[in-house]
Amino acid sequence: MKLFDQARHAYENNLFDKSLDFLNSAIALDAGFLEAYLLKSDIYEELDSVLLQINALETALKINPDKYPKSYFVLGNAYYRSGDYQKAKESYNTYIQRVDNKAAFFARTLKNIEKCNDAANLVKHPVNFESENLGKNINSDDDEYWPSITVDGKTIIFTRLVGARLKSNQQIPTAQEDFYTSVLINNAWAPCEPIVDINTNYNEGAQTISTDGRLLFFTACTRNDGRGSCDIYFSRNNCGVWSVAQNAGEPVNSPSWESQPSISANGEELYFVSNRKGGKGGMDIWKCVLKGFSEYGTPKWGIPVNLGDSINTSGNEMSPFIHSDGKTLYFASDYWPGLGGYDIYYSRRKNDTIWTKPKNIGYPINSHKDEQGLVVDASGKNAYYSSDRPGSQGQDIYSFKLYKEARPSTVSYIKGKIIDAETGLPIYANVELIDLDNSTQVIKGEACADIGEFLMCLPLGKEYAFNVSREGYLFYSENFKLKEVSDIIDPYILEIKMQKIKVGGSVVLRNVFFDTASHELLNTSRVELQKLIEFLTDNPSLIIEIGGHTDNVGTQDYNQKLSFRRAEEVYHYLAENGIVKTRMSYSGYGFSQPVISNDTPEGRALNRRTEFKIIKK
Repeated sequence: MKLFDQARHAYENNLFDKSLDFLNSAIALDAGFLEAYLLKSDIYEELDSVLLQINALETALKINPDKYPKSYFVLGNAYYRSGDYQKAKESYNTYIQRVDNKAAFFARTLKNIEKCNDAANLVKHPVNFESENLGKNINSDDDEYWPSITVDGKTIIFTRLVGARLKSNQQIPTAQEDFYTSVLINNAWAPCEPIVDINTNYNEGAQTISTDGRLLFFTACTRNDGRGSCDIYFSRNNCGVWSVAQNAGEPVNSPSWESQPSISANGEELYFVSNRKGGKGGMDIWKCVLKGFSEYGTPKWGIPVNLGDSINTSGNEMSPFIHSDGKTLYFASDYWPGLGGYDIYYSRRKNDTIWTKPKNIGYPINSHKDEQGLVVDASGKNAYYSSDRPGSQGQDIYSFKLYKEARPSTVSYIKGKIIDAETGLPIYANVELIDLDNSTQVIKGEACADIGEFLMCLPLGKEYAFNVSREGYLFYSENFKLKEVSDIIDPYILEIKMQKIKVGGSVVLRNVFFDTASHELLNTSRVELQKLIEFLTDNPSLIIEIGGHTDNVGTQDYNQKLSFRRAEEVYHYLAENGIVKTRMSYSGYGFSQPVISNDTPEGRALNRRTEFKIIKK
């Protein structure tokens, strides 16, 4: 008993090895010391040594199967964590048989029996899964986890626990989490490098990168500028240089615990995990609208919203990842039916507050161990996550082909370079993608001045207006018709030559539309015409000519009249919306000025156009 008291005192002070030494000495003196085995079980649970815990509990129950019925409940939990769902059920059922329905763990045991049935069913119906280690250029002797991928799949950022696996005589004072990044070259990851602009002597981890690779949100704890124990921070990339990380501020951060952010493809929603008041219990997933940045460079937020009963439970929901399609959410939970620990689930957004019932992503992607931090690329086919499966060096990052039912909607992307048409030098410009059906801005971004490059997500299944603008230049217009496209397509790689504002300069208005053989403007034209109105308002000295053009289907006289009426219709629309008539004229050119041969449907579509030309500056 003296040895047992010493063991209990050591256990209460988290001196687990010392406590086990005392317990083993006590058991050596009395092999039937029931309480000593039960305390060993508690220690092994703290140490996550589930097989040793099972051994201790089974020995205790052999000594006396009746004294502590709760031991069967604890043994069921241990078997469940080990992945032996049949033995877990047997232990739970034994507990049910030995207590009445008012016992402390009765209701929870019934729930756990259901979880065993669900887990066994998942194992019985495995999903297609074959993972591939990302290799030595990404993974090391240290733990690597929490991958983030840009929309083009060419850049990865991940967290590495540096120094955790050094030999004892080499150990640095404290292992720490830092960010590393790599780029894909010829379908192979280049040797990763630390992100020295962001890494500090503190921990940085659980990050999310925007689709264009320009904005990084991540988790940091116990910093001087923190609001709570852990907060969300951000850094912005300006032409390859990351800014000094700043606290993302309220109301995303609070005196509670905030972590594991995920930024939406349009950059307008941040999903994150918090245990703040108003949740469903434990850790919940929340989202907050990012309205932009202030003049001081700090984020401007809307009100945080809990994702509600569709996603969150009385347990813990963690590691959200909102796919670039804007409607498929992957996350981890220890409550929804699963295989034990944290499992990965997916759900589809019905509207702003309702999601479909989460579905377990399946066995063997999930196991009886913890699975978290899954991300899926733009194609929806390739997933990335970390695992300590056999063959790993601790936690390693893996990729695998995601089976069809669990895939999100496919998205593509636009990758471009913006240059001055005269000098060929890269320039800074604003880029935006607008949904023509509802005239809402889908994504807004910018091209870096030093390299003129931009990267933008392009969800399929809709039609978009794409515009590039910069002060002192004519704006650039493009149209992407993707309503009938649902399968993966090649990305759009563009070189955009921006023309300075000068007499003779012209812009084809790719998003001004008319019905076939009609001069009536379609509603979807309003987005582009509003862009032209803003351009003329910002440049009040300009005088323009609006020109209508057709293909060569039909007579010359018919097409000349049709093109004239279309140009006239645009003229009247602009006049009705504030542009002085004396600043505009209009003409119809029929098919006299083709930009390409009319011999193909694609060519004829390009020749059917409305454009404006600067007459006087």
